[in-house]
Amino acid sequence: MNTVTTARIVFADGGKTYGSDVSLLATHEALRASAGEVPLGILGLAASSPVYAREVAKKLGVREQAVYYHMRRLTSLGLLRVESTRQVRGAVAKRVVSASAGVALLFDRRAAERVEPVGPAPELALFLREFVKGGVFDGYVVVGSPEPHGSFRASARDGHYAIQLALGLGALARPGDDFAVKLDTDVKAESAQGDNLILVGGPATNLLTSDVNSGLPVRFEETNYWAGLIDGEGRRYGGATDALVAKMDNPANPGKKVVVLAGTRYVGTKAAIIALTRHPSEVLGGYEGRDPYACVLRGFDQDGDGKVDSVDVVARFGGR
Repeated sequence: MNTVTTARIVFADGGKTYGSDVSLLATHEALRASAGEVPLGILGLAASSPVYAREVAKKLGVREQAVYYHMRRLTSLGLLRVESTRQVRGAVAKRVVSASAGVALLFDRRAAERVEPVGPAPELALFLREFVKGGVFDGYVVVGSPEPHGSFRASARDGHYAIQLALGLGALARPGDDFAVKLDTDVKAESAQGDNLILVGGPATNLLTSDVNSGLPVRFEETNYWAGLIDGEGRRYGGATDALVAKMDNPANPGKKVVVLAGTRYVGTKAAIIALTRHPSEVLGGYEGRDPYACVLRGFDQDGDGKVDSVDVVARFGGR
């Protein structure tokens, strides 16, 4: 670990939670260099806006030479960085800014544990970019009603998969003021088909998937949705664990998007959710931001416990 690095701290104040990047001091030398009235005063002033040594000396009421000394030490440690320079009477005046919003001391480097970064996969962030505005989820996750409905009088058995999807999307966006999950029958009743939609479940159990099926790059067979998927060249994908991850313009409102996560059976829908949340780089590796896009998957039981827990990519369409 370097003498100074950056750490993220989270703290509560007045019932609200805040986060900030601070400089993490890993040695007592770094602590001594940043401690004291003058170095802390420099860091505080430089945190709000870039400053010159002369400005700092005037505001702190100390000699300019002392400010230069501490600025050099703080810059060498990485607590300050030079934002710009200018020539002043043959000398170079440096304008500096704090590298972070504050400092913290790590007493024992051996106590620090390596952790994997938590954040959305870049492929997933690109795929769902229209669904996130200012860090807030913009759209609805639509699941099929558990009651018999639609022309097939089918009851959805895959609505609980939306929980797994939400956990996977948690690093990408937070929920907005409106409830983010709706039944397909409620979307119909509320005429909300024109929003950004993530549709969970095939067209037999999710009425919204049925509505967009004919426009998908790979669609479910119209005469028998359970028969499987068929692409534009007539190739069929009819396995019980075959599934589709697709994205297209919303036919009810071309300014919005529809994402379909659906299988020929409910276990296939599970495979689609697993694919998007656990393996986004594989599933979306061919997506470069152009819609429509579709990826046909096949779920399989990797650990032999009788449940689908992994996926293979069978075919990709569009996205480039």
